[in-house]
Amino acid sequence: QFPLLPVGMMTLNKNPENYFAEVEQVAFGTGVLVDGLDFSDDKMLQGRTFSYSDTQRYRVGPNYLQLPINAPKKHVATNQRDGQMTFHVDAAPGQNPHVNYEPSRNNGLVESPRAGKEHEPQYEARLVRQKIDRHGDIDFQQAGDRYRRHTDVERNDLISNIVGALSGATQPVQEKMVEMFTQCDADYGQRVREGLAEAAGMSHDMESEFASLGVKSGGAHAREEFA
Repeated sequence: QFPLLPVGMMTLNKNPENYFAEVEQVAFGTGVLVDGLDFSDDKMLQGRTFSYSDTQRYRVGPNYLQLPINAPKKHVATNQRDGQMTFHVDAAPGQNPHVNYEPSRNNGLVESPRAGKEHEPQYEARLVRQKIDRHGDIDFQQAGDRYRRHTDVERNDLISNIVGALSGATQPVQEKMVEMFTQCDADYGQRVREGLAEAAGMSHDMESEFASLGVKSGGAHAREEFA
């Protein structure tokens, strides 16, 4: 269904000399393609393609393509100007530094022609449109799978954090959340239910102790009043 299409070979011939400069600052993007290649019809891929390069601009910096690890081996001139950590290595010889747009009569850059053939996919198929089946546990399957892959320590931490966050919620909200956790995994929901019951019991015991001491409790914003 998905035949292997060899396009080249990558060979590891040395280890990085500086891990941060050569690994941590590497900035990939699905929109960075050579001529002749294009995207598949996967809608998720096409949608996220717009954001990948923006992610690298935010993570590494607006001029991340000027870093040696991300820069092309062949010199490429662009209209990108200034910004944080610019090296000004993407200017053409004799280029007017005051022109960063095209077309221009004042010695600006001219877009280079495409070097490869335009991507022309061929299909022998029938395009259909239908609703996604949202019945069953489609909304809870992945959450349940994740819970079941957790170790005992991770599950304990997860339950503790959830119970701590839900303890201050109203009972209807707690019941609804327990119902949703149960649809993810029966043990998941049961442990949250037991944790909330235990937290409620502890809260009730504290209220009783405060009352015996003549102290009024107001929850998170408790104010002590002494006779």
